[in-house]
Amino acid sequence: MTIKNKIFRVFLLLLSFSSFAQTEDFKFKRKIENTTETWHKIILPESDFSKLKSDFSDIRIFESKSKTEAPYILKCSAGRISQVEIPFQMINVSNKNSEYFYTFELSENKQINQIKLDFEQHNFDWKIDLEASNNQSEWFSILKNYRILAIKNNQTDYQFTQVDFPDSKYKFYRLKIKANEQPKLSGAKIWQQKNNAENLKISAIKSIKKAIDSKQKLSIIDIELVNKIPVSQLNIEVTSSFDYYRPLKIGVLKDSIQNEKGWHFNYEIVSQETLSSLDKNSFSLGNSLAKKLRITIENENNQPLEINSVTVKNPIYYLLARFTKKGNYDLFYGNNKASRSSYDIENFQENIPKNITEVTLSKEEINPDFKNVTQSPLFENKIWLWALMGIIIVIIGYFSVKMLRE
Repeated sequence: MTIKNKIFRVFLLLLSFSSFAQTEDFKFKRKIENTTETWHKIILPESDFSKLKSDFSDIRIFESKSKTEAPYILKCSAGRISQVEIPFQMINVSNKNSEYFYTFELSENKQINQIKLDFEQHNFDWKIDLEASNNQSEWFSILKNYRILAIKNNQTDYQFTQVDFPDSKYKFYRLKIKANEQPKLSGAKIWQQKNNAENLKISAIKSIKKAIDSKQKLSIIDIELVNKIPVSQLNIEVTSSFDYYRPLKIGVLKDSIQNEKGWHFNYEIVSQETLSSLDKNSFSLGNSLAKKLRITIENENNQPLEINSVTVKNPIYYLLARFTKKGNYDLFYGNNKASRSSYDIENFQENIPKNITEVTLSKEEINPDFKNVTQSPLFENKIWLWALMGIIIVIIGYFSVKMLRE
């Protein structure tokens, strides 16, 4: 055997040990099918989230034979709301009987769909009409009998003065407020709002249980999802025909404790809002990881609301991965000791192609190399650890020299 071959054997021995060590801490793996191009998109299955760390830092991609690591960027298709404020001038204020008119002229020829109004009054319940025009001669109706109100007392401080309407593109907008007193309009903002909620997916629900706590005057809705997933939005459909205004809390189950009185469930509050007959009753949950949720509605002395349905929505998480070498690749996950990966491609995201072929994942497998080490470290003192590593290096060097001399 030549010296070159002996050196190569030693190198392969060390490389195989290193490659094995890269994957042995990951409990699960999935084969990535058909990696035929440099860039691919990989959608993470919803069933995997319960096995990932909460920050998703234990995801890795390795080539099956060489264990070469493939870099990726984690993306999320969460619904986002973007707003652009449109400048305007109030060019006219007038009134006729119990109708008060405010005319706005936009400084830019932009599409709008929202006007936020501020009033000096703190208690009112008014109806408004909204009209639009390009010449102030011909007016087109956009909204009729749209309700705005404000309530302020010892228990409540609530305002609903945001006017939402379909996308409109006109030069002038005229607001008519029907009120029994002079509205004192202190300010207004006009917006072009874009809501990318279409990027969200309706979550599969396993069960919904509703209960009334008469003693504490609460309505409680417990929701169990099919999978533990990041939840982004929750919508409540109320069928009660009367007006309502109820504080609510949405919690995510974090843990449970059993004592002599039974099970105690600990919920982390992720949203604290108001359920109102004027609102859309859509609440943001901030992509909280959840399997079980609890909605608590404060009824006070009011009749409990009739809840027709509850819809939960979740974002889609996916990887944009780069495969520079041909081969078969595997997705590894399920490693509590893993830290967040760091790749060069994170600094060059503008160079990633726009149209990337999506690849599929095979069924989940238990990683055959996985070693579930639960015992305490042999050496708590790092000096002993470095000494051990030095001994190992000396032993490997000794046998390497011996092989070269044979």
